Amino acid sequence: MIIEIIGIVVTLFILASMCFKTTTYKGSFWMRIINLVGCIVFVFYGIFLPAISTAILNGALVIVNAYHLIMLIKSNKKTLNKTE
Repeated sequence: MIIEIIGIVVTLFILASMCFKTTTYKGSFWMRIINLVGCIVFVFYGIFLPAISTAILNGALVIVNAYHLIMLIKSNKKTLNKTE
């Protein structure tokens, strides 16, 4: 029962991350962070159930979110360096 509650909470967590305005750096940054954390929890959720497809999908999404987060941070640093 507790694992289902965790699944529902993390689902709402990821859903909330999609509500950020991603046209700004701050919105994109927080969307990626929250989504990344949610996906990490879902990997463990999938392993615990076991629902391997859920764990694999969210493991892949961890990589995608981490990649885009790194690119976002690098892009923001370049923008900041140009304005200085």
